[in-house]
Formats: sequence, C-alpha cells, structure tokens
Amino acid sequence: MKKHLIGLLCVMTLGLFACKDDPIQKEEEDLYKNVPSSKVSDQLADGSWFSGTLSAISYWDRDGHNLGNDYEAGREYLFYNQDGKGRIKFWQYLGMRTYSSCVTEIYTRMEGSVVFEGDKFTFYPVKGSFKTIKDKCSSGNGVSERKAEGDDLLPDVYRWEIRRVDGEDLFYTFSEDDVNHEDALFVYRFTQ
Repeated sequence: MKKHLIGLLCVMTLGLFACKDDPIQKEEEDLYKNVPSSKVSDQLADGSWFSGTLSAISYWDRDGHNLGNDYEAGREYLFYNQDGKGRIKFWQYLGMRTYSSCVTEIYTRMEGSVVFEGDKFTFYPVKGSFKTIKDKCSSGNGVSERKAEGDDLLPDVYRWEIRRVDGEDLFYTFSEDDVNHEDALFVYRFTQ
C-alpha cells in the first residue's frame, strides 16, 4: 500500500510540473501581447528575402595577398504567420575594412510583428540585439553587444511591391513617402 501511495504521489507531482506554463513561451507571448499584427501576404510568407552587396574596392598587402573588400553588407527578412498573426525576423550585417587592415563588423538582429496595409508594411520590433566586432583597429579591438531597447524598438514603416524581373520575383522596399515607388531603398531576392 505504501508503495502505491508513493507511486501515486510521484505521478501527481510530475503531472503538476508538466502542466506549468513554459516560461520562455510565456515571455514570448507577453512581448507580442500589445503589438498590432496582420496576416503576412502569401507573396512574402515562408521564405527569406535577402539583399547584399560588396564594394568594388579591395585592399591588398605588400606581399600581394588580398585583405578583402572595402565593405560588404547584407540584409535579410523572414516573414511568417504564427497563429494567423504576421511576424518578422530581420538580420543585417555590415563589414568595413580600411587600408590599415582594421576590420569592423556590425550585426543587427530584430524580431517583431508586422501589419500590412495595401502597399505599406509596418514592422513593430519587440526584441533585438546589436553586436560590433573590431579587429586590428587603432581605436581598439574587441566585441561589444547590447540588447535593443527604447528608440531601437520604434516601428518602421516601408512601402513595398513585388516586381518580376528576368523571370524572378524581387521584393522592393521604399520609404514611406515614396508613394510612386520610384526610388527603392533595397531590393531583395527570395531564398529558401
């Protein structure tokens, strides 16, 4: 009888712990609780949109070894729907190199919700981070990181459209004021 009672208590204890909310999931839900969202357009959902560039200028050392490009940059959006609500993950990389071999890399990561209204979308960031890496720089080397807060988490509004160019769908973003879509800020390619 004693063994059965101990076994029953163990099962009940396990059941209580199994029913508790996952604190990470609860924190995620709280971040999005008061942030507007709408369904992501089927044209953009479930894939990454990438834009990148390299400088035409390269640096070489005295022995003829290529040190790298003057700069390189990449941006990526991942649009998806979660429980019918639009979400975005955004990454950005900027790498800069000087003739003295100083390398600075800046990484940005943001997550949040999105609202689509016609040709406009508003990104409402709820969390993010920034990381800077410096190497071989006279101003100092090392890594600095910080969480996004305050003004970093203010909404960003863009105009957008999908244009078909040479048989490929491209995602164009424009400033909010560019109502005629004449001066693209970035052009992204779809990637899986």
